[in-house]
Amino acid sequence: MARQLNGAAVLLIILILGALIGSVIGEIIGALAPGGTVEAVFAKGVSPGIAPPAVLDLKVLTVTLGVTMRVNLASVLGVALALWIYRRF
Repeated sequence: MARQLNGAAVLLIILILGALIGSVIGEIIGALAPGGTVEAVFAKGVSPGIAPPAVLDLKVLTVTLGVTMRVNLASVLGVALALWIYRRF
């Protein structure tokens, strides 16, 4: 049981790192080719999430909940590459 949880945790970390690296690469590509089709394809994406964040005010405690993801083609390619590397090794 602990081995499966460890494998799932490693997979999650690898996928998050793949998304982060892909996003950074997409931003770099967008900076190198501003205003063109390449920027539109790699750097721009969608941002699903809770905007503005949900706020629960209990007068004694205030809790703010919010999650936003920024998904672009480069981050999807980074996740796919990370998944491929994880399955390969």
